[in-house]
Amino acid sequence: MRNRTKFLIAISFVILAIGLVFFLMIYQPGAGMYVRADKLQDPPEKYVEFSSADLEKYPYIEEAIKNPGKDIKLPFDHDGNMTEFANIMWDNKTEYIKLNNEYYWIHYYSAD
Repeated sequence: MRNRTKFLIAISFVILAIGLVFFLMIYQPGAGMYVRADKLQDPPEKYVEFSSADLEKYPYIEEAIKNPGKDIKLPFDHDGNMTEFANIMWDNKTEYIKLNNEYYWIHYYSAD
């Protein structure tokens, strides 16, 4: 009986370890959508000009510009404003914006 108990305990730990490894593999705390603005020294060839009032419609872009070089994580249920902004940039075939005579490279990406 003693060997059987040790065997069952060992099996239980193996199953627990496999379950723990599985859940650690699928858990990704950094997953999601991010936006980032990098300030440019020289004006790009093509850009879209925005005013401060225009950027109020896109709070995540505005936050990225206020914190250049920092990745801003979008909440899971962010509104469609980012899609609208992405469409503006796509239609103009650029990733650069001009705001108050300063130029920024705006990039957004998904970390899965």
